Amino acid sequence: MNITCSMAVSSKSGNTKLVADALRRELSGAGVRFAATFDLDGAAAESAHSEGVKGAENVEGAEGDEAVENGQSVNAAASAPAESTSSTSTIATQASEADVVFVGFWCDKGSCSPAVQHFLQGLAGKRVFLFGTCGFGESDEYFAQILDRVRAYLPADAQYIGGAMCQGKMGMGVKRRYEGMLEKDPENAQARMLIDNWNKAQSHPNEDDVSRIAAAAKEALEGISE
Repeated sequence: MNITCSMAVSSKSGNTKLVADALRRELSGAGVRFAATFDLDGAAAESAHSEGVKGAENVEGAEGDEAVENGQSVNAAASAPAESTSSTSTIATQASEADVVFVGFWCDKGSCSPAVQHFLQGLAGKRVFLFGTCGFGESDEYFAQILDRVRAYLPADAQYIGGAMCQGKMGMGVKRRYEGMLEKDPENAQARMLIDNWNKAQSHPNEDDVSRIAAAAKEALEGISE
């Protein structure tokens, strides 16, 4: 494939970065050239530090477990600092020099983090492929809903060429929270379900997850190169 891509990634617990690294290797092996890779978390943290603002705490937790635990999925209400917005906009301009921009995100309350939101808004006129991870992973319908919410941040003239997601492991802090729910109410069926899901998530992302996301990406790139 004679295509040049760039990649921008936000990864709260490392799950999405793991997928991003594997995806880049898979696509590079298929002849795709990656001109640049950008760390959206680093850009946001640097901007917050320069303004003397404490960044969001990197609490040990799930990527997206809050939304499911509360039985709802909503867009993140938090706003990034003004300088952080400027920084992600600058990165978006640099990333836009490629034919296709890959954007990796972690699921934040059923959508993506503010840093990713602002980055996506700067991709006017670009082809974009989305990939992400979240704490829950047995529902393709749920993945599709998240991707729809995230792609909504793209400008009207951007071309969404596809997306894919997988489940990601969660931290012990999340499990302890679920166990606390069960201790308060031993009959709490939701708490038992959440603990079961936490256990299942510990083996993700795995090779099958990466292969599935890579296959979706290759199909999307082949569609624009025909």
